[in-house]
Amino acid sequence: MPLKAFFSNQARKPSGLFGRLVMSRVFDLGNANLNAFMKGLLNLEANDHVLEIGPGTGKLISEMAKVIDNGFIEGIDLSDTMVTMAQRKNRKHISAGKVKIRQGDFRNAAYNDSSFDKICSANTIYFWATPDQFIKKIFRILKPGGKLVLAFEDKKQLEKQSLSKDVFRFYDQTEIEDLLQRNGFGEGIEMLSREVKQNLYHCAVAVR
Repeated sequence: MPLKAFFSNQARKPSGLFGRLVMSRVFDLGNANLNAFMKGLLNLEANDHVLEIGPGTGKLISEMAKVIDNGFIEGIDLSDTMVTMAQRKNRKHISAGKVKIRQGDFRNAAYNDSSFDKICSANTIYFWATPDQFIKKIFRILKPGGKLVLAFEDKKQLEKQSLSKDVFRFYDQTEIEDLLQRNGFGEGIEMLSREVKQNLYHCAVAVR
């Protein structure tokens, strides 16, 4: 497999020794600024029920658990490798009944309607085979007034990287906004951007 395809597939679903040793560091370092941006926009409250789609090593979940005293945080990730690492990182919070992290495809996971106060995801939308299905489901399982924060890197920035377009689908802000609008979120969408060390990040914030 060509290196570009191998790395892109590992970014989508880390596995094996490479996933555990290399991609875990790529995620923790590469997503740090984007996760901080996203966390700030979530405006977390002590009783929130939160879902993170694609939590990777679970670092953001661990940080959110420090804020959410009486609520509950769930995470779902395609990668067994990442789930094992995330569960280990959040062992204390899982034992306390505050966090649950499982392996699976969000599209097929069972969640009750109107069950989450906040849903977030960083750098995963590129891999969604059926983005409309994803957003429809997110809209359904958010509580009325619940918030989605969807974080992603700038399209032009990603296009300069050595990434396989057979694995990644790049989006600009307008495409994300259109995706949200046609799947339930209407006009109440904010698109916020932040530049950090010449890297440009975006967060779409949508309220049900």
